[in-house]
Amino acid sequence: MATAQYDTRTRTIDETVVVLTLTEDEADALKEELILISGSEVVRQVLGALRRPATEQPAPAADTFEYDVSAQYVDKDGDVWKLGSVDGVIRARGVEDGWGGPNSGSFTVEEVADRWGPLTKVTP
Repeated sequence: MATAQYDTRTRTIDETVVVLTLTEDEADALKEELILISGSEVVRQVLGALRRPATEQPAPAADTFEYDVSAQYVDKDGDVWKLGSVDGVIRARGVEDGWGGPNSGSFTVEEVADRWGPLTKVTP
């Protein structure tokens, strides 16, 4: 069965990606339909992607996020979080709590996202 998933990930910019999961039969049927309406550039690009699927780089998992430790993030309640890395683990601490570094009273960024997310990067 076909599924589509919209997901926002924070990298150096916020971007929304769509991962379309199709069975081989569904992909073949979609290719045939797209051939009939291949007038627009977007349709031609999708058709090209279906004809040449990228097997060497799988779609990222839905729970994979990249955080910029030099940025601040705001949660669903409007609280601002600052990030830092401790032994390769990204940790977060509320800015209103005073930034004492990621060791003192901090949560993993996953804990913050689970409890108070989604987290949105604060842009100047």
